[in-house]
Amino acid sequence: MAINDNGGFDVATAFIKACRRPLLLTHAKPDGDALGSMISLDQLLRAQGCEPTCLLYEPLPERYARVCGGNYTVLDATNMAAQLNVHDGVIVLDTCAYGQLSPVVDWLRESSLPKLAVDHHVTRDSLADVYLVDESAAANCLILYEWAASEGWAISAETARAMLVGIATDTGWFHHSNADSRVFAAVGALVTCGADCHALYAQLYEQDTLARVRLVGEALSSLKMHGEDRLAVMTLSAEAFARAGASLADTEGIINEPLSIESVIVSLLLVEQADGQTRVSFRSKQPLDEQTVDVDVAAMAGTFGGGGHRRAAGARLTGRPVEVVARVVGVAMGMLG
Repeated sequence: MAINDNGGFDVATAFIKACRRPLLLTHAKPDGDALGSMISLDQLLRAQGCEPTCLLYEPLPERYARVCGGNYTVLDATNMAAQLNVHDGVIVLDTCAYGQLSPVVDWLRESSLPKLAVDHHVTRDSLADVYLVDESAAANCLILYEWAASEGWAISAETARAMLVGIATDTGWFHHSNADSRVFAAVGALVTCGADCHALYAQLYEQDTLARVRLVGEALSSLKMHGEDRLAVMTLSAEAFARAGASLADTEGIINEPLSIESVIVSLLLVEQADGQTRVSFRSKQPLDEQTVDVDVAAMAGTFGGGGHRRAAGARLTGRPVEVVARVVGVAMGMLG
């Protein structure tokens, strides 16, 4: 059952029935769950007679364009107000944090349009009128699937594929600790609707470019271990991207590489951004015994104004990786004890 501060699936359904032209938003640098949420909800709403707009801040990364291209519009920063104000409602997906909506955050704060947020993260700002939030859900797409199932909405093969992309990527293709019975029940239903797990995995993870593989090498060559090898830290500078011929979209998943090391509890990846900031990704492993410290990386990211899940979180810091890495390592070491 979804947790909703305003009453449940029925209230969320009433919201969309009152909005015929909703604007769908998600966080910057969207992952598979964010994109799967946007594309699948777009299709569900169109089946209900709505005319939604999926808004991204940049074109889809090639990895996801292959599996959930859908209909989307790229933000025109020079004509933002005209582009956004034609809608009669806003639905924010896979985030409730203003900090993750920076390209439209000022407009969103000032807009009087009714707002619905559908999310599964712990970190939350007061940015909506109605919240469909379930922190126990492994993926935002899982909430959307259960919402659609509760309303009896038909799920097409295309919608099922988008939902499966979100659930699979947010559970590490079902090997993370959040892959519970709800996940497998939903995946079984989505496969019945026409989603093909093997084909989606092949399209997402067996079509890497040489540039991405080289970027993985750059990250691993930067690997430094701390705290009796319990903390793994990687950095990717602008120079590393240039050497690999890679882009920011190629960083997805690299954070998980050091987690295969037996001693590692926490993995950090610091990525230099074009705006002079560093994006920090945080990951932790669930302990296999009572003697291993259990690290909440959402709390770790929160010390830098970020957030996310207990096992996966992110934050942005001002400065290049070489300038901020000591601060991040200091906080991580403090939590590792």
